[in-house]
Amino acid sequence: MGSRIGYQLPSISPCPLTQEVGIPNKMIIGSGLIANALRQQGIAHSGVIYLAAGVSNSGETCPAAFEREFKLVRECLGMGMRLVYFSSCSILDPTKADSPYVLHKKAVETLIRQRGYAVILRLAQVVGPTKNPYVLTNYLFNRIDRGEPFQVWTHARRNLIDVEDVVRIADKIISDSTFDCITSNIASDAPVTSLELVKIFEAVLGKKAQHTLVDAGGFYDIEIQSCLSAARSLSIDLESNYATRCIQKYYGR
Repeated sequence: MGSRIGYQLPSISPCPLTQEVGIPNKMIIGSGLIANALRQQGIAHSGVIYLAAGVSNSGETCPAAFEREFKLVRECLGMGMRLVYFSSCSILDPTKADSPYVLHKKAVETLIRQRGYAVILRLAQVVGPTKNPYVLTNYLFNRIDRGEPFQVWTHARRNLIDVEDVVRIADKIISDSTFDCITSNIASDAPVTSLELVKIFEAVLGKKAQHTLVDAGGFYDIEIQSCLSAARSLSIDLESNYATRCIQKYYGR
């Protein structure tokens, strides 16, 4: 049977957290998609720690992986600098409310609010230059490109956001924030169904997907007022054909 594409991708073993420190008093922690984009765009504020490392796989269940992130967060909170923590919009998904991943992310957010002068940024499905095969868009690309079968949940929807837009919008929200601790969602205003996303890939790759439809899935609303306000001030269009533009940008040939 082929794999399914609905709310959750297959679990993978946890990766060790990697810390990379920038210039003194400006720190970007992490080595993945978000951290690299922050560095490439030169985004860093004095007295701010950008924590873009931790548990990113929504299928994670290993307590040791969760504890590693807790330890890293506690270390950051103890450094006397403002913390920017990149969380996940999946916290808002009622179907995942009891998953180990979501419970962990909620606990981390609670810890930060209790102890930190911080900005918590919850991200939708980030798209960018990464070879991680468990990222949703890479998973779809690989399946379609190789002609491998998979299942599509017909009622599931996905919200994609370009990593370059993430870091620019994040920088604007951080610069404009005046509260001790704020939480903001960063997502597009143009979610697509899983089937629509598959069709976008078919058009971009010029290949037919070997998929079967499953009557399953759902969707949850993401409040993005502050995100949209920041995006408009930066002339970032998060609406018209946004998912298509993301896929064309990173997967077009």
